Amino acid sequence: MSFFILLFAVKTNAQSELGTKVQAILADSALKTAQIGVSIRNNQTNKIVFEQNGNKSFTPASNLKLVTTSAALALLGPEYRFITKVNHSGTITAGGELTGILLLKGSGDPTLGSNKMTNVTSYQTLIQNWVAVLKSKGIKEFNGTFIIDAAHFEYNAVPNDYTWGDIGNYYGAGSFGFNINENQYNITLNPGVKIGDPVSVVSISPKDTSWKYNNTIYTGAAGSGDQTIFYSSPYNPQIYAQGSVPIGKPYTVKGSIPNPSDLFAQLFVEEMKLQGIKWSGDYKMLKPGETIVSTSQWNTLIEYQSPTLKEIAIYTNLVSNNLYAECMLKEIGFKMRGIGSVAAGTSEVKKYLSRQGIDTTGLILKDGSGMSPFNSISPNQLTLLLSKQSSNLNLMSCIPVAGKDGTVSHICKETGGKVRVKSGTMSGTVCYSGYVQSLSGTQYAVSLLVNKHDAKTWSVQKILEKVLQQIYQQ
Repeated sequence: MSFFILLFAVKTNAQSELGTKVQAILADSALKTAQIGVSIRNNQTNKIVFEQNGNKSFTPASNLKLVTTSAALALLGPEYRFITKVNHSGTITAGGELTGILLLKGSGDPTLGSNKMTNVTSYQTLIQNWVAVLKSKGIKEFNGTFIIDAAHFEYNAVPNDYTWGDIGNYYGAGSFGFNINENQYNITLNPGVKIGDPVSVVSISPKDTSWKYNNTIYTGAAGSGDQTIFYSSPYNPQIYAQGSVPIGKPYTVKGSIPNPSDLFAQLFVEEMKLQGIKWSGDYKMLKPGETIVSTSQWNTLIEYQSPTLKEIAIYTNLVSNNLYAECMLKEIGFKMRGIGSVAAGTSEVKKYLSRQGIDTTGLILKDGSGMSPFNSISPNQLTLLLSKQSSNLNLMSCIPVAGKDGTVSHICKETGGKVRVKSGTMSGTVCYSGYVQSLSGTQYAVSLLVNKHDAKTWSVQKILEKVLQQIYQQ
């Protein structure tokens, strides 16, 4: 037997042994009723070394963000930035009076007014700074119309297949052509003196004065955590709140802002007054079909740039931010088709995958974040994309390091940064997809998709962690 034949036999046996060990791990009783999809692909050879239902379609949850960020980096570019402008028409008189229109042109920037990323200021500081710019231009009085143009993205800010129970909560916030503070608000609640008592609202920040709450939240057991659900929809000031918060001290939860443009206008006008700019105008959000004067007549007061697309993609996958993923998807549609919509974005993402040599049969994209339970992708489709992009350092750096980063900081702590995976979790679904660098030096693209389980989420995560560790030990 030649050396090469012997080497091939050793590799084949090792792969077969890996498959046997993975199957044994997945035979855990916690997955008895689950649908399990596995694809483990050697990136050096692009060959699958083990699969289980590899070509079957699964709900990927937030593993879909790997597809969205990969496409965004390729189609928009890692240095791409969202640019938001504040313009005005007319003139500023010698006395400091501005008439005409003050126009805020939204760009779909999901980071605007959120200080969770480096070098991005809070919405409070942003508004203070922007009003200060108006003062620096000599504006002392405004008696025109303040218009927010959010038409950069489609008017319906929520993908059609988000579930109703998610939309009003912070993680289900709509992706508008103008966003502020990640379209989230904090609401602090004061529990009652005993379990079952109603809770009262202490504060809401930021707050739209038009919001009307139907609050049925009650006091839960100590240590029960946030069990609240907020039901609302875009442009609707009616908010229904149910569930519970634990007994004890005041407890803060988060909801989604139904109309970020209207809220921002209120806060901006309030800040103008605080900084001594006399306000006698009005404000409005530009609605579909409405037009304003030609942009050739505008004078730019403010031009605000977001962080780079690469920085946004890193943060998106680090904390699994749904809003950021949806805005990247819609921006792909806007750049490639001039239409900032879910439909345009998903169509272009499918084309991108096809150009990567990926058969998109069975692939269903309902959004960019993975929030919809109707998204569908196979483990082999995911690992083929990952394998083809394995030398793309921009994408690699956007995938969290297991044992260290974000939503995967609690798994594979002993692997020394050799496991980079994106987590995905929703009711009955736990997924991990990404890269594993084994002890032997082989790099694998891995996708582990579990649907329809009825076990505790943490117990399924432990099982999949064992699979990742087994691959690492090869």
